[in-house]
Amino acid sequence: MKKRYLFIILFNLAFSGATVFAQSLSDTIQLKGVEIQGARVLYKNTVVIDKDIMNRSSLPDVGTILRNVAGVNGIKKGGSSIDPVVRGFRFSQLSVMADDGVKVEGGCPNRMDPVASHIETDDIESIKIIKGPYSLKYGPSFGGIIQLVTFKPHPYETFQVHAKLHTTLNSNPAGGGQYALLNGGGKKLYFGISGSYKKYGDYKDGNGNKVSSSFTKYNYSADVGYKPSQNQEVLVSLHRNYGRDVKFPSLPMDEIMDNTTMGSVDYHIRELSRTIKKLDFKFYYSDVYHEMDNSFRPAYSTVTPPYSGLMQAIAKVDASNTGGRAEMNLIAGKQELNAGFDVELAAKDGGRLNTMIMTMNEIETISKKNTNLWKNAQALNSGLFAEYFYRLPLYQFNVSARLDYNKASSEDTLKLIKNGIAYFDKTNSEYMNFSANAGITRSLQGGHSLSLYFGRGMRSPDLTERYIKFLVVGYDNYDYLGNPLLKPEINYQTDLLLDLNLKKAGKLQVDLFASLVQDYISGEILPPSVAMPKSMGAVGVKQFMNTGEARFYGFESTYNSPVYKGINIVLSASFTYGIKNSATRNLFENNAVVGQETVTNDAVQEIPPFEARLNANYRFNDEKMLFTLESRFVAAQNHVSLAYYEKNTPGFILLSSTFSYKVNKTFSIMTGVQNIFDKAYYEHLNRRIVGSSKPLYEAGRSFYLNLTINL
Repeated sequence: MKKRYLFIILFNLAFSGATVFAQSLSDTIQLKGVEIQGARVLYKNTVVIDKDIMNRSSLPDVGTILRNVAGVNGIKKGGSSIDPVVRGFRFSQLSVMADDGVKVEGGCPNRMDPVASHIETDDIESIKIIKGPYSLKYGPSFGGIIQLVTFKPHPYETFQVHAKLHTTLNSNPAGGGQYALLNGGGKKLYFGISGSYKKYGDYKDGNGNKVSSSFTKYNYSADVGYKPSQNQEVLVSLHRNYGRDVKFPSLPMDEIMDNTTMGSVDYHIRELSRTIKKLDFKFYYSDVYHEMDNSFRPAYSTVTPPYSGLMQAIAKVDASNTGGRAEMNLIAGKQELNAGFDVELAAKDGGRLNTMIMTMNEIETISKKNTNLWKNAQALNSGLFAEYFYRLPLYQFNVSARLDYNKASSEDTLKLIKNGIAYFDKTNSEYMNFSANAGITRSLQGGHSLSLYFGRGMRSPDLTERYIKFLVVGYDNYDYLGNPLLKPEINYQTDLLLDLNLKKAGKLQVDLFASLVQDYISGEILPPSVAMPKSMGAVGVKQFMNTGEARFYGFESTYNSPVYKGINIVLSASFTYGIKNSATRNLFENNAVVGQETVTNDAVQEIPPFEARLNANYRFNDEKMLFTLESRFVAAQNHVSLAYYEKNTPGFILLSSTFSYKVNKTFSIMTGVQNIFDKAYYEHLNRRIVGSSKPLYEAGRSFYLNLTINL
């Protein structure tokens, strides 16, 4: 264990250089409206995306917005619902939530509905990203936290009513959306009611080819707040979100229906005493009904003389998440303590029905097959946490710890036992997980600072990793089988942050990071004698297993020039390198397995390549107008996983522009052009078109217009 910590420390020292400087805690660095700042609780690698930047987005998708942040990318499978990736960590390695701890359990095994897709983007006021296992107050934190802060009403001195209208129009994909918010109230009782409707068609890539990616989404929300006294507040929230006919060309099925309900009750008490500053209590419930089928696909209707036939695949899943938390905040002089507990119960139940209708000589034959995806699977996680902060004139310290009890169960009847080895048998498991972190920030002369964090994040496997059965849920074309006896993953991570205040020359921030993941969960090939694939086109079966160690290294850096005659330049860059000790892959000839080989030092799959952005911003007309020219350079990705049959992807350069005009306090307008030169390109993390080796290309040139009215 000591050797591993020493390895991580040496990595940072090797890159730190002889002299380091950093900015003061109150300074900020803006990256295309993304504010990288030192939080009050010292997490200086926190990124905050504000509402103004979200209003400038060309598409109403959280994943699209997150792609603008250095070190953050996303896995794309269709025209919406991009699944975020932070420094190579993805899926349940990231904790994505609404507000201060509301969790949502997606219904699709292929994650066509990641957590962020269930939350209306216009309702989101800001997005906070904490990279690494450095905040433990909202549940287990492994690779990072993405916190979607939604609109909440507030009291007014006198009764008032306000309204907001937001309209988006887009040329590629053709479509748009409307959003309306009505909020107001008085000193005691206040409210917010909102609704939205969005409909987009298929888009065309830079080659002029149509990509099946249309979607329709709509929602409504209601929030009511009540202040029984000056220092108490009760807030009740309800959000309903709906998706219809959402197409995913990189998945075997499309989303036909998604009905999501999110409800929460918050109770806040402030200033109980000179020391006890806050008491917060929350209860929430979320439910997702998710229905998928292949009715939009060519395979739905087949003609194979002398037969004619119809092949249907329908999957229906109910998923829910119920939880609550309590937290106390104490401040005494230069010391601050946050402590509390939380509990979360995630549940999934659903199956897939395959129907084959064959007709020969006017005789119709129907065969049906039911497969359960999850059988009343549940995972209970309850934890205790504490965060301590101490501030001195030149130093700031923090120490956090968290203890979690995790228990999972399923009513699966599958038993897979071969030659005395149980691959899927006992479905109950329970773990006690410990996470902790510590950080220090040193303020230097000239407004510089240097921060060093160490963290240990521990997470139990999710319901897919534990219980999924014979479904293609990974990057490669294998059926995946869950493993109820998986051990938790452990991430040992360190970040070294340099904030350099160059004064008249601008500001620079550099974040170097390294992670060592033990018991890394990945797919391992099962022999055909143990399990055969059940999905059409699958070339074999992989089971989720703890595959040893994985290592991640990288950096993010941002330079922000001073403003000169309304002009400033923002330059950012990011890079992540991921590697595993070893992995096994099948060798194929003529689509048949002819052997196996062990790959040493294999790349971790789905790691984005080096990326750099250069933004030129010009504010004029008393800063009411802003013109931005953005250039994006993405390098080729040649460090790919052989065990996952990952392909190299070419690099590309894009140029886009935006123009915004704040006419007055009531009306603002923003227009822009994405991919000005109509470049045909695709991201490394875009999944290939299902049933082929063709990549999922991004949209070509697109014009868009956003209008906002505040009353």
